[in-house]
Amino acid sequence: MPNQFNNADHYIDLVKHLPAAPTVAIELLGLFDDPDRDLDRIVELIGLDPSLTLEVLRRCSKASSGANIDTEDMFGIITRLGFYEVYCVVAAVVGARAMTMGKSQAVLDTANLWRHSVVTAVAAAALAKHLKETEAVAFTAGLLHDIGKLVLVSVEHSRYADIIAQTGTFGSPPAEAEHSTFGVSHAHVGARLLSRWGLPEDITAATLHHHNSPELAEPYGRLAAMVNLANCLAQQVVEPKTDLTELLEKNSSALTLLQLKPDQVPIIIAQTRKDMQRVQGLLDMVN
Repeated sequence: MPNQFNNADHYIDLVKHLPAAPTVAIELLGLFDDPDRDLDRIVELIGLDPSLTLEVLRRCSKASSGANIDTEDMFGIITRLGFYEVYCVVAAVVGARAMTMGKSQAVLDTANLWRHSVVTAVAAAALAKHLKETEAVAFTAGLLHDIGKLVLVSVEHSRYADIIAQTGTFGSPPAEAEHSTFGVSHAHVGARLLSRWGLPEDITAATLHHHNSPELAEPYGRLAAMVNLANCLAQQVVEPKTDLTELLEKNSSALTLLQLKPDQVPIIIAQTRKDMQRVQGLLDMVN
């Protein structure tokens, strides 16, 4: 793996406008492990980034679905919506900022990629809730799993356009074509970028292996399995197919690792659709 990470560093270092590490989001994510977390500390962390604060306030007004909240009071918003909901908005702002890496290139449909990333994040969180895992970690991993595509398209836009023309944007074929063309896939580039930013190791491992057998991500196999499955469920949520057989067969290792039965998958899909209605405010790509 060292050679692939060296290649990943090469492409990351060539990005002209690389977003800064999402320090605030990372610190907020760490607070989910603290049962005694202080609400004032959460407000303080978000307030360290004025532009983030403004964007969170704007998006919360949409994500609240018309709830009667004071959108100028961060303390009140967190109290009304809950820490997890506000964290999802913070993570969405981070993801939207990352989209600017490739936005100037008319190669990758960043609006479509962003929607896929949000739906994957919501599906991963639905899986985590069903499995009694940490929803915030699953949401973050799902949201950022394809970030490596933005790096590659920013640096290799013409050659990346050829890959999309041949394989499409999503699934395993583009990753295989990336590796053949660049010596590294978007999964490796994304994992390396998240590692350099300081994201937790479980999230970087899930990003690295979101097209592989999740067992390869051990000891973080369960999170990798959730992202793998959510990545496929996202396509089912957006473009429903009556027959889930192919999807279930493709993700049999993830289902086995998570101890999910096939008849539970439609329940996760339905929950994801329901949750998507609640978080429509996260779908804005540009802040």
